[in-house]
Amino acid sequence: MSISLQYPGTGQVKILDEGWSWSCFFGATLLGVPLFRRGLMVWGAAMLVFDVSTLIVEWSDTDAAASLYGWLGLIGLAASIFFGFRGNAMAAEHALARGWQHADNRRKWFD
Repeated sequence: MSISLQYPGTGQVKILDEGWSWSCFFGATLLGVPLFRRGLMVWGAAMLVFDVSTLIVEWSDTDAAASLYGWLGLIGLAASIFFGFRGNAMAAEHALARGWQHADNRRKWFD
């Protein structure tokens, strides 16, 4: 299912999916690209920093770095699951906060 949002000043319509986001699940740990595309700049930047940190830790050849890399892998998996569940909802909440309105006046999602 999806919802339609309309920007009141221009009449532009944006259709957003509801529920699970496969692109956020698979792409959140790929430099946060799907988060940036949804306008979630802070979350995208956090995932970018996380991914770069994980890459730096991966290059280290110590036992502590190997252990840290394992923990970062688990945190990355948890973040992927979180963004899979919440990615679409966070994008819609962000759009509503920036002035977009429900185009179909059903308002079933966030109100």
